[in-house]
Amino acid sequence: MEELWQLEANIDDMNPQHMEYVFDQLFQLGVNDAWAMPMMMKKCRMAVMVCVLCRESLIDAVTKLIFKETTSIGLRYFPVHRVACTRTIRQVAVDEETIHVKVSSYDGKLTNISAEYDDCRAAAVRTGKPVKYWQRKALEEAYQLYECEFK
Repeated sequence: MEELWQLEANIDDMNPQHMEYVFDQLFQLGVNDAWAMPMMMKKCRMAVMVCVLCRESLIDAVTKLIFKETTSIGLRYFPVHRVACTRTIRQVAVDEETIHVKVSSYDGKLTNISAEYDDCRAAAVRTGKPVKYWQRKALEEAYQLYECEFK
């Protein structure tokens, strides 16, 4: 278990197109995660709550970024505890394409394998086969290769 901090800002008056840039900047700072949730604020204004999960050492940098790049004028933050699976990036070969997969485990047991979307998308563009084909084939191959490590 690790202690992280969650920062939250409500935003109701900003062009949503700017959020992509804000999130890119947050991840460049090194935050663990960032997400946005739709909400309704006073006077029934539609808004979004931007949430950031980070180490304590990043609170000041995240705060400055949110105030600089968004229209938020207030921010909440509080400690949270997180339990996370162990994750490793591996690769599989599918039809002469290399697809990265994320292999997750907890307590020494396999919990999930997911195919890297960008690799599947790139293979789809190169070959004309659908993304879902590459995802399915990559998962089939990954489970055959890596599932035995966790038995």
